[in-house]
Amino acid sequence: MSDPKKIMAMLFLKAAPQDLSFKPSLAVRLAFFYWFSGVLVLSSTLQPSDVMASMLLSLVILGGFVFGVLRVFNRQARFIQTFSAVVGVSILFNFLSWPILMILSGDDGSADETMVPALSFIFLMMISWEVLVKAHIFKHALEIAMVNALLLSFALFFISMTLSQLLFPGDVS
Repeated sequence: MSDPKKIMAMLFLKAAPQDLSFKPSLAVRLAFFYWFSGVLVLSSTLQPSDVMASMLLSLVILGGFVFGVLRVFNRQARFIQTFSAVVGVSILFNFLSWPILMILSGDDGSADETMVPALSFIFLMMISWEVLVKAHIFKHALEIAMVNALLLSFALFFISMTLSQLLFPGDVS
């Protein structure tokens, strides 16, 4: 099975980071595609001047968090595959959330008032699934219990959201 298929399988908790190839070039390519996918998605919600910097911050947070956690557990050798897994699934979630964010942030009135609660609920479920998938990745990379992996995944989510909101308050364009 190829790396893209393995990343897709991670969405369904059927693959783990150790299933990916150990290729620094894969991690770099995925990091670029993550940045690019985020720029596309955030362009509908942030000021254009903030989009690229916000995605760079997000990439630094992901890389720093993954490296830091792996270092605490003395598993730094797993960085390439773990980072590739986290960034790879993040790309998929970016593209899955894009249509919902475009509708919800639309200034043209495309978000029908009756659709907003349903779309918001779907978006919340997607975020929850993303936290679960990243916990699955941490569970396998660190060889820890799922409850501890969930705590790490929530920590990553809250750190990302907090720093993003502090530095880029989200002025809708």
